[in-house]
Amino acid sequence: MVAVSPSVGHIATDPLRNFKFQVQIQHPGIKGFARMGFMSVSGLNVTTEVIPYREGGMNTTTQKMPGQSDFAPITLSKGLAIGDSQMMDWMRQLFTVIQGTGGGKAGAEFRHTVDIKVLDHPVTSGSAPAKAAFRVYNAWPTAVAFSDLDAGANAIIVQQMTLAHEGFEFKLANSVGSSSVSF
Repeated sequence: MVAVSPSVGHIATDPLRNFKFQVQIQHPGIKGFARMGFMSVSGLNVTTEVIPYREGGMNTTTQKMPGQSDFAPITLSKGLAIGDSQMMDWMRQLFTVIQGTGGGKAGAEFRHTVDIKVLDHPVTSGSAPAKAAFRVYNAWPTAVAFSDLDAGANAIIVQQMTLAHEGFEFKLANSVGSSSVSF
């Protein structure tokens, strides 16, 4: 008889799951806006323009240099729930800055840091360590939208918020297990 123990070697090479994540918005001006449950987060990407140029005497090929980098807008989606007005509250704060109207105080900061943490799965203890994290800098809402209302559908109302931002940082855990990544 041979003793066999379960192997955990595959865990180190398994990709992270994309359905277990947490969004935390560092927004001291709006009560209860710290942690929010979202259905989806999209748009976490950066692109850098390519500047082609030709140099005299080397006309057979175009040389390329990196140009300006740009970060795509991020879209957060969640189901609409009673008493859940944080998205519109943040948008109203932006109206105060732009037009001097809305519910916020004049001169209040409308840009905030957003942390998006990808949590470990499966969870075998009381808390799940973060295995990857994005920190989005100087984020502010450019749009808030709601799904269509349809009496014939069997669906929920989904609200979306699109954020402009000035870049993000990405960190990944170094090991499998209880180690966690943070900023």
